[in-house]
Amino acid sequence: MTTREFDGIRLERVREHVWEIPREGEMRVPARVLASESLLERIGDDDTLQQLKNATHLPGMTSHAVCMPDGHQGYGFPVGGVGATDAETGCISPGAVGYDINCLPGETDVRLAFGRKLSLEALGERFENERAAVAAGDELTTSEVRLFTESGAKPVYELETATGRRIEATGDHRFETPEGMIPVEELTPGESVYVHPFEGIEHEDPDEFTVLSEDDFADDNPQIRRVLKDRGLLPLRSTDEQFHRLLKIVGFLLGDGSYGGPGQTWFYGEPEELERIRADIREIGFKPSKIYERDRNHDIDGSTFERTEDSFKTTSKALRRVFVELGVPEGPKVASGFTTPGYLDRLADWQRALFYAAYFGAEMNTPAAQSDKNLYCPKVSQTRTADTRTAGLAFLEDMASFLDDLGIETNDIEAFETDSNSTSETIRLRLGIKNDSENLIRFFTRVGYRYHPEKRRKAAVAVQYLRSKERAISRRERIATEAQTLADGGSDVSDIKERFEINDRFVERSVWSGRTGRPRPGDDFPDFEEFRETVDVRADGAVRTEIESIHAAGSKPVYDIGVTHDAHTFLANGFVVSNCGVRMMKTNLTYDDVRGREEELVEALFANVPSGLGGGGVVQGDMDTVESVLDRGVDWALEAGWAVPADLEHCEDEGRRPDADPAAVSQKAKDRGKNQLGSLGSGNHFLEVQRVTDVYREDVADAYGLEPGQIVVLIHCGSRGLGHQTCTDYLRKIEKRHSDLLADLPDKELAAAPAGSELAEDYYGAMCACINFAWVNRQLIMHRTRKVFERVFDRSWESMDMHLLYDVAHNIAKKEVHDVGVDPQGRPGGDDVREERELYVHRKGATRAFPAGHPEVPAAYRDVGQPIIIPGSMGAGSYVLRGGEASMDLTFGSTAHGAGRLMSRTQAKQEFWGETVQDELRDQQHVYVKAQSGATVAEEAPGVYKDVDEVVRVSDELGIGDKVARTYPVCNIKG
Repeated sequence: MTTREFDGIRLERVREHVWEIPREGEMRVPARVLASESLLERIGDDDTLQQLKNATHLPGMTSHAVCMPDGHQGYGFPVGGVGATDAETGCISPGAVGYDINCLPGETDVRLAFGRKLSLEALGERFENERAAVAAGDELTTSEVRLFTESGAKPVYELETATGRRIEATGDHRFETPEGMIPVEELTPGESVYVHPFEGIEHEDPDEFTVLSEDDFADDNPQIRRVLKDRGLLPLRSTDEQFHRLLKIVGFLLGDGSYGGPGQTWFYGEPEELERIRADIREIGFKPSKIYERDRNHDIDGSTFERTEDSFKTTSKALRRVFVELGVPEGPKVASGFTTPGYLDRLADWQRALFYAAYFGAEMNTPAAQSDKNLYCPKVSQTRTADTRTAGLAFLEDMASFLDDLGIETNDIEAFETDSNSTSETIRLRLGIKNDSENLIRFFTRVGYRYHPEKRRKAAVAVQYLRSKERAISRRERIATEAQTLADGGSDVSDIKERFEINDRFVERSVWSGRTGRPRPGDDFPDFEEFRETVDVRADGAVRTEIESIHAAGSKPVYDIGVTHDAHTFLANGFVVSNCGVRMMKTNLTYDDVRGREEELVEALFANVPSGLGGGGVVQGDMDTVESVLDRGVDWALEAGWAVPADLEHCEDEGRRPDADPAAVSQKAKDRGKNQLGSLGSGNHFLEVQRVTDVYREDVADAYGLEPGQIVVLIHCGSRGLGHQTCTDYLRKIEKRHSDLLADLPDKELAAAPAGSELAEDYYGAMCACINFAWVNRQLIMHRTRKVFERVFDRSWESMDMHLLYDVAHNIAKKEVHDVGVDPQGRPGGDDVREERELYVHRKGATRAFPAGHPEVPAAYRDVGQPIIIPGSMGAGSYVLRGGEASMDLTFGSTAHGAGRLMSRTQAKQEFWGETVQDELRDQQHVYVKAQSGATVAEEAPGVYKDVDEVVRVSDELGIGDKVARTYPVCNIKG
């Protein structure tokens, strides 16, 4: 007997392509891997075999747990895994159906828009309405949060940097490094990661009140009120996004702005700074001018010099009136008597920080060295007339009070006499931030500077310097204390010196003289200017810092989010971290009809079929629509005009699961799904126009309506955020209610509810509703594809014979009747007697493959067997199979569902460049690819998948999926 072993797991060769892990210990049944020698090598490279072995522990597991030829490591159950549990005495497991990886503990802070931060756990209650900060390398921007995942406890690592920043994450969570995104388990001390020194202020929901109403503009021209109402600025409320942008602009104008001629408002600063302000002006609905540049001569204390001045203006009278009402005075500021706007003390801290940080960006000095290792106090000053001195003092006192609320200490306000101007006596007022290290760190990381990029970059360097300095001082304090303790215990000073890597004089002073204060950082510690030369601050504010330690930190519940931005990163504790089913439609077009029009077709499809991580679909549904889709599946689409009767006749279960229970789907899941009906999503989901290149069984191909040279369309996607949220909801419930069952399983990712329990029934009803949603999702995409083909080829879809070949669901558990062995007590799993039993057949990354004659195969195909669609990579093509005669005995009527990944998405993006992959596919293989980002193309490059030809060969030779035809890509769109 041939045997193989991978990481201590022994497999015995049963026959060609069938390998068995014998039953041992608490395994309820053996496990089987269906693979050739070469595929088995790939499967044995990761944790697939251990996960398959773990799955055999699920209650009620029958016959054997199976791994398909395309199998690879998943979470809980391997992708490509099939397992059947008794529907009466077993269980149903979301972990054996599929859900996403979760990566960070709940207390991890996520940086949000407008300088806020919120813990991951708290973000789960509001993520649909939030925008996360995204470090995109060339800019710091924000992006919608379109994905939130939550799970039970997982092992985490703690990573700490040389500047003392800490974060915990699961081993597979990716961190940005100079070499790209790398999982934390692959990092080592001494390597570098990117961090963002600015942290922000904890989010709190602000009190809602009206800041500006029509009454404030009662005496103005009605056109001004109309302009403001059209832009959503009347009424202006304290919770409006426009108000948050206006807070920043007003803060800046009180520093470096002025009014000009009628309607004019002028902004002065550096070009990069002004561009950021112009962007906010556009966001609130107004058009800024271009940036003007002019040289101006200045005379200060008898010294003359020339300076280039950059500025831009807005010319809207309505906008200028808003600025005035929000507290920007008309006339010279020095004599205007302006003070803190009255509404400011009613705002949340993060809102007030927007105002003050913009003012600091305009008026506060840049971080700089006072002496070698100390920084100057950041200061702001104002010149006021004697008559407006009180207002100026009040403005600075309010500022100091705000900073104090954040734990930031300030010096006393100073007043200096100045040379009086031509009309009045003036005085200079000044407020500074105390310059001890911890205080400056609090200021730079919580408030800092808005708009001004150079000040922000230098503040980032200052934070890194001060944190490094504090760690150096703390180390010397620790050594001083330990040295004193050792000396008090009788140790000789010479022995103490040898214990520490520090100069002898420091130890001697610590032992003999004692210390009354904190030590200095040491002569070898760099001064600020030296340090600044070694730190490169990226345009997005991230800096490179060294990892000091990584160690296991136990297990914790973990979470993750996904953003819609192409960078797929977000800021967690300041660290830069990252982020179905299938149908085929036939046509009577040939490759010659499409050749030369590939680019036109791919552009039209990409423009008309919504894709990507975010929302947006063919149908913008209301809640009644979602309820109907969940309940009725493609029946709803037929009634609404999105389908024809033949579509239902050629779909698994005729496009409707009768066990669906929309009431079992949470409101949050429904909210996520209502705007995603008819959209591809992201990851490996795609729409591909293909040509049939080979036919292997002409009789079956004829029944399917396939012939060489024919154009077909393959659509691969699922139930979008609705399905993901449903899985998350039930995982959470199962972990709480059935913790006793979980305690008996070797992997908590196999979370399961006992068959017959209320939760099992609810989950099954919800999952069936999600299947209905997925079928409709693909139906709407197919409908939109038909319309695109009509426009491109200028004929009706009916005349192009664009009919559904088949649609089959992946990643599901279905109640099915199978012939299984039972023991003398009648329980599944024995070999004494075979009986028909109703089972939950879990197919995770596998597809149903019923043979000819099975009553659940559509009537059109019952004589030849169910069509199976196996997508390959963009450069290798796909296959159409039929359910094989051996599938019912070997795999509970299942086979592979794709090529299966060889390479993680992280590794793929390190190995491949998306634009290069697109160019090579187009130029060398005449395959046209269009995607939301180059990263998506890199993640799905041909080289990251197993050999689909080998996967299909094994399925065919085993008789679980017989080859019918092969297709090859013409053009492809991805999310």
